[in-house]
This record gives sequence, C-alpha cells and structure tokens, in this order.
Amino acid sequence: MNHLKAAIDVFNIELEQLNLGLSQLKQNREFNSLVDYLSKTNCRIVVIGMGKSGHVGGKISASLASTGTFSFFLHPAEAYHGDLGMIGKGDCILLLSNSGETEEILRLFPFIKSNGNKTVSIVGNINSTLAKNSDWILDASVLKEACTINLAPTSSSTLSLILGDCLTVSLMKAKKFQRNDFARLHPGGFLGQRLLTTAKDYIIPIDSLVIKSELSFDRLIAAISYGGQGVAIINDKDYQGIITDGDLRRFMGKWGRESFTKTAIDVMTKNPLSVEINTSYSEMEVIFVNQKISTLLVKKDDTLIGLIRADSLMNQ
Repeated sequence: MNHLKAAIDVFNIELEQLNLGLSQLKQNREFNSLVDYLSKTNCRIVVIGMGKSGHVGGKISASLASTGTFSFFLHPAEAYHGDLGMIGKGDCILLLSNSGETEEILRLFPFIKSNGNKTVSIVGNINSTLAKNSDWILDASVLKEACTINLAPTSSSTLSLILGDCLTVSLMKAKKFQRNDFARLHPGGFLGQRLLTTAKDYIIPIDSLVIKSELSFDRLIAAISYGGQGVAIINDKDYQGIITDGDLRRFMGKWGRESFTKTAIDVMTKNPLSVEINTSYSEMEVIFVNQKISTLLVKKDDTLIGLIRADSLMNQ
C-alpha cells in the first residue's frame, strides 16, 4: 500500500478546499466592518466551540491573546452550567461550528442575545441557525473533507483555523501591534529574549583584560592565557584595539620567531567593532553573523566598559 500517496492526496484535497475558502473570503463584504469593530472597541473576544471546533477555537483564542487582543476560550457545556458569568456585556462572542447546528452552542443564544453581545461565527453552513443568528459570518464551508469517508473534520477544521489566523493578523495590523509588544507578552521564550534583552544583559567586564600597547609579545601571550576570555584589550589614550588568541596564532604563522620582537600594538586589530550598551540582541546577532567575529566591545557614552562573546549570546 502506498502510504505516501495517501498522505499527498490529503495535502492536495486540503489545498483545493483552502483555495475554495479563499474565494469565499474574497467575497466577504463584512470582514472589514468586523475588524474595524473589534479593533476600535478593543473588546474581549470569547471563543466557543465543541469537539474538534473547540480545539481549533482554543488555538485561535491563544493566538489572539498573544497578539494584543484579550481573549479566552469557553467550553459551551461549561458555559451552560454556570460559566456564562465569565461573559461581560461588552464582549464579542466568536462561535465555531461546522454544521452550524451544534446544540451545545445554540442553547447559549438566549443568554447571548439578552446580554447584548455581538457574535461572529466561523461556520461550515452559511444557511444554518448559527449563521442566521450571527452579526458576522466567516464562511468555512468545504466541498470535501480529506478523510477517506468524507466525515472526519480535516479540510473544514484546517480552513476554520486559517480563518482564525486571518482575523488575528488583521487585528494585529489594525491595532499596530509591533515586535516589542509581542516580546512583552512572550518574555520567557526565545523570541522574547531576542527582542527584549540588550548588550547590558550579556556584558563581560574587561578590567582584567586591559593591557598596555607596548606590552611585549611573550607577555601578551601570558595575558591572554590568564585573562580567561581568549582576548586582550588595548584602551590607551591614543590607541584602542583588540587581540584574540586567533590573532596570536595567525601572527605567529606569518612572522615565526620574529613575532617575539613585536609588541601588542603590532598585533592588535585597530578600532574594533563596538556597540552601545542598549543595543538589542537581534542587532548584535546580525553583527556577529555578518562580520564573522567572535567578540564585540561594549561602550557607554563612548567609554569602553566591557565585551560580549558570540558564544555566550547565541548559545542560550
């Protein structure tokens, strides 16, 4: 049995149905008013769905909440048994149902209507009871599920998920949600680290690494060895430079025994690359990668105060 062919068939069917969903979205004349309403009122979005639609709704709610829109998922059965008190009068309710006739959702409508909540439905049947009672509709209807018996939610759940992404990203743009806003809501992850941390969070003091420009070559070798960072810094009034253990090896490869007649100023890289103390992680990462260097000097108000190693920054 060709299992790969079966997998490819699923992919092709879902792509075909997604293209159908795109055509339906292009004809949605109310989408702009929906995003305008949600962004201007900045209301909470309560997402409700049952079964597979509930799983999709949980992801949509999480995406909304992480991109600047207050949102939470509410299970319809739990809502019917007391959790309706979580819904405020100014909240917008986003309801997901492929059939549009999900009993657990429809029985919530008397409360929703009496509470004055606006409603959005991501629904697979635009002629359903749910669609007819919603203020806005996102059409998630498909002609074919990708499962072999055309029953298990596959194409329909994928389309519903993407429509949720469409709404999420449109709201991000409408609210001018930026990278720093995203980082503020994701402080514990790698993305937050890249966007929130700066040079001051990785700085290594250089007091024990600073040497004089006239230091002899043999004493320079000792200074780099004992400094523990594989680097020495020259920060004289007239000279500023850096010497790495790699510089020593290359210098000795070029000059041989004559190297021991030289001094630190002969070996150093003059005016090495440096960043200010508030330079972001992302900016430093770009410099390390593009310049192919392992060490950056750090300044505060043009005064040299430390260094940053590429391995400590990028191997977190």
